[in-house]
Amino acid sequence: MPPRSLELRSLIDELLPNHDFSAAYEIRIHAPTSVVHQRLLCSNFNEVWIVRLLMTLRSGRRIPPNRVTSDLRQRLQGTGFVMLAEVPGEELVIGVAGRFWRPDGGRCLDLTAGHFAGFSRPGYAKVAWNFKLRTDSTESTVLSTETRIQCFGRTALWKFRLYWSLVGPFSGLIRKAILKQVKVEAESKAADGKK
Repeated sequence: MPPRSLELRSLIDELLPNHDFSAAYEIRIHAPTSVVHQRLLCSNFNEVWIVRLLMTLRSGRRIPPNRVTSDLRQRLQGTGFVMLAEVPGEELVIGVAGRFWRPDGGRCLDLTAGHFAGFSRPGYAKVAWNFKLRTDSTESTVLSTETRIQCFGRTALWKFRLYWSLVGPFSGLIRKAILKQVKVEAESKAADGKK
């Protein structure tokens, strides 16, 4: 069997092969893959100002920066987002399900990684969101992210379509800002390591 990095399919293909909506972005980072992976796991997406601004607008209440230092798995606890799968240094996939078009996001806080694949509750949607690392050279990594959404039922599909037409561009801004944050942190860490 060939090494996973030589395979064309990724974890997100296994976890959510059929989807109704998707968006993908990537960035080149001048740092080794190991550094990028470590910074990805340590990055606090809530520190990105545009993430806080857009979440504040969505929720109607100010979202303060989260100063708790912990890894990504710990920061996901209690949010409705779950770590679905990870191949260290290659890809990680986060999942969430809910009625995202509702003002409160309607997230299913009881979703587990084990129940994600079989989740198909009518009137809901589920999302798989990955980060994939590709070694470009010994000192360069391409970090990409893809978001896939699957809706369950016609009502959920049309509600999500309307919702996505409004928030999709802002969701893209958030994804790009997160990639940029990881780039800045990884390149800074790599530069410090060379001193």
